[in-house]
Amino acid sequence: MLLKNNYLHFGLIVLVLLLFAYEFNNFIQTDNLIAQNMSEKYTQEIISNYLKISHQWAWASYIFIPVALYLSTTLIALIILLVIELYYLNENRPNVTFKDTWRIVLMTQWSVIVAMFVKVVWFGVYQTQYSLVELQSFSPLSLINLFDRKTLDVWLVYPIQLVNLFELAYWVILVIGIKQLLKRTWLKSIEIIFLSYGLVLIVWVVVIMFISLNFSQS
Repeated sequence: MLLKNNYLHFGLIVLVLLLFAYEFNNFIQTDNLIAQNMSEKYTQEIISNYLKISHQWAWASYIFIPVALYLSTTLIALIILLVIELYYLNENRPNVTFKDTWRIVLMTQWSVIVAMFVKVVWFGVYQTQYSLVELQSFSPLSLINLFDRKTLDVWLVYPIQLVNLFELAYWVILVIGIKQLLKRTWLKSIEIIFLSYGLVLIVWVVVIMFISLNFSQS
């Protein structure tokens, strides 16, 4: 019943993400860790002011989570629905609504939650001594672990990092959901997801690569 009600499902996901965010901000990415990372470039006064401002605006990061989740999932669901409409332009389209595609997209968020869980457990239980750089660059089950990051151009890091089992799980959930929804073959379902989520992902990766390249040259 919970997973069939999109808004209850959305609320559950938001709750879990907020709990992980609180755990991460207070016990993983601590003030001491941030101060240690900044100590080589900034004075203690600047660091203290930065941490003070961060605490004052901490509430904003928790508000950002449900807003960002709602916008991203509804956008992807709408694009998938649009592609389905175009795909069946000259055929009898199955009775598919935004509610159906949003339900599928919401299911994919559990792969994101599992990735967050792995990160929190890893640094909270196993690797308890770490730097801020190690924390931010942590990419479990990712293709980038086969490379030396120092030898890679900055703009290549994100696309390589994105090739991981959690992203694969995201795709698999989408494809399975569309296959069950439309009663189509695996190939057709993969094609629909590629033409919708896949193209959005490619655009997003290109934007991040462009920003990374510009920052690296500045």
